Amino acid sequence: MLTPTEEKRRRRFKRVRVQLMRSEEFCEVAPVMMLGKTEIVDDVPTACTNGRDEKYGAAFVDQLADDRYLGFVIMHENFVHKMHRHLTVYRKLYDEDPVLANNACDYWGNGKLVKIDPHGRLIAMPRGDDGKPIGLLDERFDNKSVLEIFRILKKEKEEGKEQPGDGGSGLDDHDWDGASEMSEKEKELLAQDIEQAIREGQMAAKKAGRGSRGDPLGLEELLRPRIDWLAQLRQFVRSTCRKREVSTFRRLNRRFLAQDMAMPSLQGKSVKKLVLAPDASGSMFYSSSGPAPWVKCMSEVEGLVRQLNVDELHVIYWDYGVTKHEVYTPATVKRWKDTTKPKGGGGTDPSCVAAYLKENRIKADAVIVLTDGDLTAWGRWTQPLLWVITDRKTTAPVGKTIHMTED
Repeated sequence: MLTPTEEKRRRRFKRVRVQLMRSEEFCEVAPVMMLGKTEIVDDVPTACTNGRDEKYGAAFVDQLADDRYLGFVIMHENFVHKMHRHLTVYRKLYDEDPVLANNACDYWGNGKLVKIDPHGRLIAMPRGDDGKPIGLLDERFDNKSVLEIFRILKKEKEEGKEQPGDGGSGLDDHDWDGASEMSEKEKELLAQDIEQAIREGQMAAKKAGRGSRGDPLGLEELLRPRIDWLAQLRQFVRSTCRKREVSTFRRLNRRFLAQDMAMPSLQGKSVKKLVLAPDASGSMFYSSSGPAPWVKCMSEVEGLVRQLNVDELHVIYWDYGVTKHEVYTPATVKRWKDTTKPKGGGGTDPSCVAAYLKENRIKADAVIVLTDGDLTAWGRWTQPLLWVITDRKTTAPVGKTIHMTED
């Protein structure tokens, strides 16, 4: 049995929540808001979500006397954290630095919400008695991803700049532990439920005549298929670097000998060379979550070299020019982590690699170039060419491009 105060609080919370679900600005979020449990409890200081369930502190709800403040917090949990799956997608960032991961997610999300309702018609950034925002907000992070914000904050921390220590500056907490307690199957189902809820929200908005607004919430990006760049890399290497083979009776196929059948075996006709050319200007050798891009790519190529029995792997580091050239065989490639010596740090001009291959008469069966895409030139190439680019907005004008994703 609820007390009169609890019942009043519950009714107000429900009214604000329903108003948001019916609004033109946030109607598309409504199906996501229906996922999981929503509770008002006494043992939560502010608000939190594990990516599925939401909890709001009773005293904190009462503190948000303006309905627009309460609406902002509700959308912060639902649109920012639940819909964008922050508690699972950015777990690696949390493991690296919990405070910075929390702050990056909140800077990103609060900036989005302020832009969606800039005049505070439905939601407004909560403010304290001193008029200052409760929560993290900084215009310099506009149009930046959570990962980019995290990198900026990490660099500032390393330079000695003090960071807000509570990962939200009083607006909410993030239930990373609750998210990690979900099984992999639960996480997979939750991701599917969220995607379905987003599609349902879009359909409902169109039926209500709100389809002409475009995509102010950026939902199309959330629904865009994520292409496995590693699968594309494997496919490219396998399709271009398999040894050309011919059938020969010089060595019989042993699989048929037990059946008294003399069948030819396949024999390689030519030596294969694969070139991996990492951008040595710096960006490929740093990652805020997990191994650096070039390490992830090189590890994958190492396995492919051994699987396909590629005779020579040429690792060519470059910036404005070629800075280092290393050659590996299927036997020595196993030790590349201990033997490789990246060298560089200057600009980014991959045309030097094309020129180097020509000058040194290295006829590669395929070339894989790793870069962030911030280049001064692309070069002229005669070999099968694959660009692995970290910047999703950049596509090379020559060869095939795949985009390496970190999240």
